[in-house]
Amino acid sequence: MGGSVAAGSAHGVGPATVRRGWGMIAVAVLVAVAVVMGSTRPAMAADPPPASFTVDIPLPDNWDHATAQAWADDLNTRHALLSDSIKEQLDAYRADLPGAPTETWHDFDGSAAVTGSGLSLTVQVNEVQATDLEWLRDIGLLLATAAMVYAIRFACMAAATGPLGAAAPVLCTPLGGFFGTLIGGAIRNAVTGQLHSWKAWAIVLGAAVGAAILGYGWEGWLNPLVKAQGPNWMASAGGVLRNLGQKIKFWAPATGDAIASTGDGLAANADDIALGIVEGVEQAGANPTNLRVLPLGDSITYGVGTSDNSSYRARLWSLLDPRVDDLDFVGSVDTGQLPDTDNEGHPGWTISQISQIAACTVRTYQPNIVTLHIGTNDMARNVSVAGAPDRLRTLLRRIFEAAPRTTVMLATLIPSTTPATMNRIQAYNAAIPGIAAEFRATGRMVHVVDMGAVTPGDMTDSLHPNATGYRKMGDAFNGAINEILTKGGFGVTQPADFFVDACGGTTGGAGGTTGAVDPSANLDNGWSPMGVVASGAGPRAQVRFADLNGDGRDDYLLVGDQGQVQAWFNTPGGSGGISWQSRGQVASGSGPRDSVRFADINGDGRDDYLVVDSAGVVQGWLNVPGGGGGVSWDSQGVVATGVGATRDEVRFADINGDGRDDYLVLDGAGVAKGWLNNRSASGMSWGYAGVVAAGVGATRDEVRFTDLDGDSRDDYLVVQAQGQVRAWLNTFSESGAGWLVQGEIAGGVGASRADVEFADLTGGGSSDYLVVNSTGQVTAWRNDVFGQEDRWDYQGTVASGVGATLPEVRFADLNGDRKDDYLVVSEQGAVRAWLNNRGGSGSPWTYLGQVAAGAGPRESVRFADLNGDNRDDYLVVSTSGQVQAWFNAGSGNSVSWQAKGVVAAGSGARDTIRFSDIDGDNRDDYLVVGTGGQVQAWRNVAGGSSGVSWQAQGEIAAGVGLPASMITFADIDGDRRGDYLAVSESGRIWAWRNNRGGGGATWLTQGEIATGVGATRDQLHLTDYNGDGRDDYLVSDSAGVVRGWTNNGLVRKG
Repeated sequence: MGGSVAAGSAHGVGPATVRRGWGMIAVAVLVAVAVVMGSTRPAMAADPPPASFTVDIPLPDNWDHATAQAWADDLNTRHALLSDSIKEQLDAYRADLPGAPTETWHDFDGSAAVTGSGLSLTVQVNEVQATDLEWLRDIGLLLATAAMVYAIRFACMAAATGPLGAAAPVLCTPLGGFFGTLIGGAIRNAVTGQLHSWKAWAIVLGAAVGAAILGYGWEGWLNPLVKAQGPNWMASAGGVLRNLGQKIKFWAPATGDAIASTGDGLAANADDIALGIVEGVEQAGANPTNLRVLPLGDSITYGVGTSDNSSYRARLWSLLDPRVDDLDFVGSVDTGQLPDTDNEGHPGWTISQISQIAACTVRTYQPNIVTLHIGTNDMARNVSVAGAPDRLRTLLRRIFEAAPRTTVMLATLIPSTTPATMNRIQAYNAAIPGIAAEFRATGRMVHVVDMGAVTPGDMTDSLHPNATGYRKMGDAFNGAINEILTKGGFGVTQPADFFVDACGGTTGGAGGTTGAVDPSANLDNGWSPMGVVASGAGPRAQVRFADLNGDGRDDYLLVGDQGQVQAWFNTPGGSGGISWQSRGQVASGSGPRDSVRFADINGDGRDDYLVVDSAGVVQGWLNVPGGGGGVSWDSQGVVATGVGATRDEVRFADINGDGRDDYLVLDGAGVAKGWLNNRSASGMSWGYAGVVAAGVGATRDEVRFTDLDGDSRDDYLVVQAQGQVRAWLNTFSESGAGWLVQGEIAGGVGASRADVEFADLTGGGSSDYLVVNSTGQVTAWRNDVFGQEDRWDYQGTVASGVGATLPEVRFADLNGDRKDDYLVVSEQGAVRAWLNNRGGSGSPWTYLGQVAAGAGPRESVRFADLNGDNRDDYLVVSTSGQVQAWFNAGSGNSVSWQAKGVVAAGSGARDTIRFSDIDGDNRDDYLVVGTGGQVQAWRNVAGGSSGVSWQAQGEIAAGVGLPASMITFADIDGDRRGDYLAVSESGRIWAWRNNRGGGGATWLTQGEIATGVGATRDQLHLTDYNGDGRDDYLVSDSAGVVRGWTNNGLVRKG
C-alpha cells in the first residue's frame, strides 16, 4: 500500500471544465472505495512495511496557489496532531446517512503540503501501525475521504465563475459533507452486497450531494447539468477508470481489477447512475415527514359527545398517517379509540387553565404541531369574554416560549346551540385571524383552521359535536396541515426526551429562609400578593394552619412543646383582607409537638386534633362546636391502628374529595399508599386503596398535599429548595387515582422550602402560598392560578323582605311553574305567599295574601309535592314523624287545599324526616336520617285512599358519620333527583350526587360545592329560584331579606 494514489485532474473553467471536474470526482470516489476494499486483502510476504501514506490531490490549472498554501498552513498548525485537524474539518461538514458503518478513528501525525501540481497529505506510520492491517485500512479510508473533500472544494471554487465567484467559499466548502456521506454509503452498499446495484449506489451519491448543496446549488447549477450531461460524463469517467485500473493491476492486481471492473460497470450503467444521482438529491431534499402532534384543548379535544371519546383525533390520524413517515400524538391524557390516544384535552377547562399547563406540556413533548381548540367554556360560562382574546395571546406566547419552532393550528370555535353562547363565540372567533397574523408577523407559525363546516346540526348537546361534527373537525385540521406539508413542511423541534427535566427538577437541601422575602414579589401568573397577613406570635417551629371553626378559612395556630394549642381565628377584614381573633388556648395538649396533626376525619369542615405515635398509630379528638363559637374536643380514642409506617411517613390528605381526610404513607421516594377514610354511622374505618401516587422522583420532605384547584381533592406538590413549586392535580374518581401534570406553578420568592406553607386564608376552597419567617410572621400570595369557575352566580338581593323573621321564611312552588315562591309561615302555621315572577313583567314577587289558615305549629309545617302535579302540598309532621297532608288543588296562580288526612304513619323523629324525590318520578319520597347520616327511604307511589302509598326501600345511604342535623337533600344537577348533602354550621356544603340506577356507585362524590357566604346553616335555603331544575343557594337574614346565588349545574367530571 505504499506510494501515492492520484485522484485525477481537470482543466478549464467552462461547462466542459465543470463536466470533467465532476467526472474526476466520481472517478476519485470510486478509486477510494476500491483502495479501501483492496486494502483488506492479506499483506504479501514480499510487501515492505510502509513508512508513510501520501495522497496527491491534483488541482485544476487555474487553482489559487495562495489559498491552497493558507489551507495547508492552517491544517498543519491548527492542532498538535494532523488527525485532529482533519477530523475537525470533516466533522464540520459531515453528512452521514442513517445506517452507515460506524467510523473508526485513530490518532496519527503527518503534514499537508502544496506541490507543483496540487496538494498532498502525508501520514507517518510507525512499526506497530505498519503491521496492523485494520489500522492501515482505516487510515486509507480516512485519507481517501479527506482527499475527496479537498479535491471537490478546490474544483468547485475553480469552476465558480461570474456571479458565483464571490460566493464560491460559501458554496464550495460545505460540499465536504458530501464525501463523508458518500464513502460511508458506498461501503455500506459493499457490506450489504449491493455494490453491484449501480442505481442504488448512485442514489447514495445523489443523497450525499443533496445533503451538502441542497437549497443553494442544485436547482440553479447541478440539476440541469446532471440531467443533460450525466450519462455522457459517467460513460467517460468509466473509461478513465477502466484505463486506470489496467495500469494499477500490474503492481496491485486485486485493486487494479476492482478499479477496472468498476469502470466497466460505470460506463455500462451510465444512464441509471445519472438518474440515481438525481433521485438521490431529490430524496435528500424531501426530508422525512415526522409529525409530533399535541391535541390541546378542553372536553372537545378529550372527546366528550361521542361514546368512544375519540374526538377529531381519530379522523385526523386516519388522514395523516398514510402520508407521513412517522406520526406521534402526544399528551398526558389517554382517551379514545385510535392507534395513538395521547392528547391534552381537559373537560371543563378554560383558556386560562390550559395556559397554566401549556409551558410545561409543550416543553415536555416538544410537538412540531399543536392543534388548538380552546375557549368554549369561557364563552359558555360568560367568563370575561372581552378579555378572552388577550388570554389566548398569553396561551400562544407560552407555547412558543417552550417550543419556538412549533406550529399552532389555531381553530375557530365550533358553534353552540345556545343563542347567548353562540353570540359570544362569534365575537371571539372574529378576533382569531388578527391574533394569528400578529404572531406570524413576529415569525411564529400560527395558522387559522376554520371550523365553519361544523353546524348546529352536528352537535350532540349545546357544546359538543357528534361523530359527524368531529369528522368535520378532523377534516379541517387535516386540510390546514396538508397545505403546510405541500409548501415545505413543519419545523423540527427537539426530541421529546431531550427535555428530561422539562417541568423543573428536584433539588435537595432545606433550612431556614435564605434571603429576604419580597411581599410584593410575583410568584408566577395566578398568584396575587397579599403582603404580610400576620405579624407573628411565636417561633416558626410552632406555627400551624388549620380550620378550627369550620368557616372554610384556615386559622393561625401555635403548638407548644406538649401539644397545647393557641389559636387566632381567621376572620374577613376590610377590603377583602384578613384579621385575626385571638381565642387563647383551645387545646391543653395530648402529645409532643412533632406528633400533633390537624385533619378533618369526620367531614364536618372542622379540623380535628390527632396524635400520631412513632409506629403510626393515631388517637383522635373530634372538633365539636364549643360555647361562644369556640372549640371543644370529643375524644375518639384510637382512630387508626397504623400499618407499620413510622410517624414521619404518615400524612393526612383528602384524596377522593369526600370531605374526610385519608391516611397516607409516604415513602422516601415520594410514593404514597392510601387508606381511604370510610367513617360511617358505625364509626371509623379505613379502606386500603393501594398506591395512590407513584412518585415523581422527589423526596418525602419535598412532597406536600393540598387542594390547589378547589375541587376538594388534595393535589400532589413538590416544593424545591428555594420555594419553587411543581404540581400534579388530583383527578381521583370512582375508578381510582389519577394525576395531571401542571409543571412549575410557582417560581419562589426567596424563601426556603422549610418556610413555605399552604393554607386557604381567603375561604375560596383552594390553598394559598404562604411564607412563614423565624418569628412566625406570615406573607401570603392568594391562589388564583386555576380559576375554577363558580358553581354559583351571585344575584344580589332577590327578595327585599316583608318584615318576617328568619324562622318564618320558607320557599315552595305553589303554582307549578317550577320556580319556588316566597312564603311566610306564622307561629300557628298560617301561610302568606308571594309568587315568584322572575323573568316576567312587573314586580318580581306577586303577593297572593294568606293562602293557608294553618293546621299546626310552624315547626311542624313542611312543603313537598306528594302527588306529582308540580305543586307543593301542605304537610304537618308530628314529633314522631306522622304526616298529615293537604294537597294543593289550585289552578293557575290560585291556591286551594284538599285535606287527605294522615298519609304516613311515621318512622322517625320529626327532626330526622326529609322529603325529596330520590327516584325522579316527580313525587317526593319519605326519608329518615340516622345519627350518623345514614338514610332509610320509603318510595312514594300512587295508591291508597289518599292517593299516596309508600314502598320501603331500606337503607339507601350508609352515611358519612355526620349528625342528622347536617344532612339534607337538594337537586344540584337538575336531573330531578335529590342529591345527598352535608351542610355545615357556616353554610358550607359537601355533596354526593344521586346515581341510583345509573351503574357504579349509588352516590357520586362531588366534594365541597359551596364554601359558604358568611351565613349560618339556619339562614340557608336550597330551593329552585330561577326554574331551571337545579336548586339554588339562598340566604335569608333576620328581617327576611334574601340574597341569592343561582346554581350553574357544574358537576365533578373526574
